[in-house]
Amino acid sequence: MMSIGDSGAAGGADRGAAALEASTGARLRRIRLGRGLSLTEVAQRAEVTKGFLSQLERGLTSVSVPTLLRVCEVLRIGVGELFAYPDEQVVEGGNRIDMGGEGVAEYLLTPAGTTAFQVFRSVIEPGGGTGGPYRLDTTTIFAMGLSGSTRLVVGGETRMLSAGVSTSFSGRTLHQFDNPGTTVSEVLWVLSPPLPSGARGPA
Repeated sequence: MMSIGDSGAAGGADRGAAALEASTGARLRRIRLGRGLSLTEVAQRAEVTKGFLSQLERGLTSVSVPTLLRVCEVLRIGVGELFAYPDEQVVEGGNRIDMGGEGVAEYLLTPAGTTAFQVFRSVIEPGGGTGGPYRLDTTTIFAMGLSGSTRLVVGGETRMLSAGVSTSFSGRTLHQFDNPGTTVSEVLWVLSPPLPSGARGPA
């Protein structure tokens, strides 16, 4: 695993994160243009500034999970449509995805053909997290701490996840997470059913 103190590795991770943000932003821009929507229209409906949305589409800024979900809602897509799904049946490491948040690297571990559930791994830097509470269009979320300590708040209730500690809750309940510690934390998430990945019609 990468050491936070390894500046060379960290630089590579930063470049990878920047490339991912650009890819996510490019997908959002492509969908927006395909729907014939202007930056101003989407920004107003998503309650962000036009400048912020422009930066997001160009991969020049990070975005909180709640804000990313609002943009997806305006575009009438599920956030899962932004993911690159693993094609192989034996997944090594997972595909890096962008669910929003700051200081969070997330990996999709289940292949594209998996329909009953979806598994993610989150690597959360100290101080990193979702940037606010949100809901997901999925029935049940199971979470298990893999390392470090992650603070999960579900419906106003705080649940601390350390290695081997698990919990479950409805994805439709407002929830958020962050790493209040001084070392990297990791969490394994299982969502059932998976996040919707198809478009939902015209905006």
